[in-house]
Amino acid sequence: MTLTDDQIVWTEDGQKREARLSDLAEVHLQTGNVGENTIASCRLNFRTGETLLIASNDGRGLQDDEQDKLYTAFALDLHARLAALKGAPIAFTAGFSEGRYRFGQAVMVIAGLFFLVTPTVLLFMTAEWSMVWTLYLGIGLVWPLYRVMMSNAPHACDPRAVPSAMLPAAPGPLGFAEG
Repeated sequence: MTLTDDQIVWTEDGQKREARLSDLAEVHLQTGNVGENTIASCRLNFRTGETLLIASNDGRGLQDDEQDKLYTAFALDLHARLAALKGAPIAFTAGFSEGRYRFGQAVMVIAGLFFLVTPTVLLFMTAEWSMVWTLYLGIGLVWPLYRVMMSNAPHACDPRAVPSAMLPAAPGPLGFAEG
């Protein structure tokens, strides 16, 4: 994948493809998680109806530090070039679709009730400290879902300020993603 001042060039099925940056209709950013690793994607929708998807994962679909660096440099460079274009009506969006976000919120509420509220109520009713471990496991199950949902609330973006939550974040010293 190569960016020039006015074009994006990529290879698809062994064929060289190119498009003018001014032909973009929408740039959409999104993230997901595999464990504590963030996988980011950038979907480019062209006025011709074509779509190009660029992701930060490696060939197996997993997080890769080198790929993260390349993806981040590409996403920031692309947004800077598009912000400099004059008169190109490009929509900059991020996060899940409204429907997927609402569904995720419902799942998050159900998971919270099942994995957090239920063990807490049982802990107070039975006074069995073994329920603390169940609550701890519940937090471990609900936290990743909460983190993905909060990062991917649907919103418009400013191409001059790419949200850090829409970029891959390498795990920190304690195994949690930084950024």
